[in-house]
Amino acid sequence: MGPSGCGKTTLLRIIAGLEPFDSGTLRMGERDLREIDAQHRGFGIVFQSYSLFPNMTVAENIGYGLKIRKWPRDEIDAQVRELMELVRFPELAARYPHELSGGQQQRVAIARALAVDPALLLLDEPLSALDARVRAEMRTEIRDVQRRLGIPTIMVTHDQEEALTMADKIVCMKDGRIEQVGTPQELYSAPQTRFVADFVGISNLLDEQTAAQLSPHLLAHKPEDAETQLLALRPEQIGLRPEGDGEATVAQITFLGNISRITVEWRDQHLVSEVHCDGRFQAGDRVAFEIQPDAGTWVRA
Repeated sequence: MGPSGCGKTTLLRIIAGLEPFDSGTLRMGERDLREIDAQHRGFGIVFQSYSLFPNMTVAENIGYGLKIRKWPRDEIDAQVRELMELVRFPELAARYPHELSGGQQQRVAIARALAVDPALLLLDEPLSALDARVRAEMRTEIRDVQRRLGIPTIMVTHDQEEALTMADKIVCMKDGRIEQVGTPQELYSAPQTRFVADFVGISNLLDEQTAAQLSPHLLAHKPEDAETQLLALRPEQIGLRPEGDGEATVAQITFLGNISRITVEWRDQHLVSEVHCDGRFQAGDRVAFEIQPDAGTWVRA
């Protein structure tokens, strides 16, 4: 995961064998992938554009990899039927790609990649072209299929929500370098750098002096590492209560359903809080902060 241009897709293409690399090693188990060309690595790959064959039906697209491997016709048909059941559209076997929705085309591309029983599945931003509702549905479907089949999967995305909801482990990248590797919970709750804290979710980033002004107790868990200079406070860690002589003022309220995202002005800067939507706050209200002493994580600037 990372912003556009950080090297995500380049790294995925190197793993797939579609791009060379200058130094280092690339291994999968005991296999040295530098010695194996792309077509013999046994990986499945789904590109952002799906790359379906327009002159082939859904069933023919899914079975194409098996056909060029010279599988018997009856075994191809059986495998295709099984995969179409797996991705939940057996009735579309005779349709062509132009007759399918974006979500259906995505399912075909994934089924085609799975047909050859890949040792590794590579997904290059496969959901970016879909609308929000279909994208949310496909996240769940891809995750369910991956868990049922147990195929190791690497997925490239710039979407934080996709990464947090789908991944067992996230590699967060910036400018061609790895910033942090960890579970979704680790990257969100314990970011190590300013970039990760700011890129994964929303963070209020405070220097030591500002953190002390907000709540002196926040300095109690500051490491002595000289590089650790900023406190990252998540919006849900900044509680608010109405107070007529409070030191902060509500500047903006964004309704998000069950919660409200509230931007407050405090000492010439803005802080973002998220609270349950109960109508207690209005723009212009004076508020006070409620922050636990162990809130936040100190990160490298």
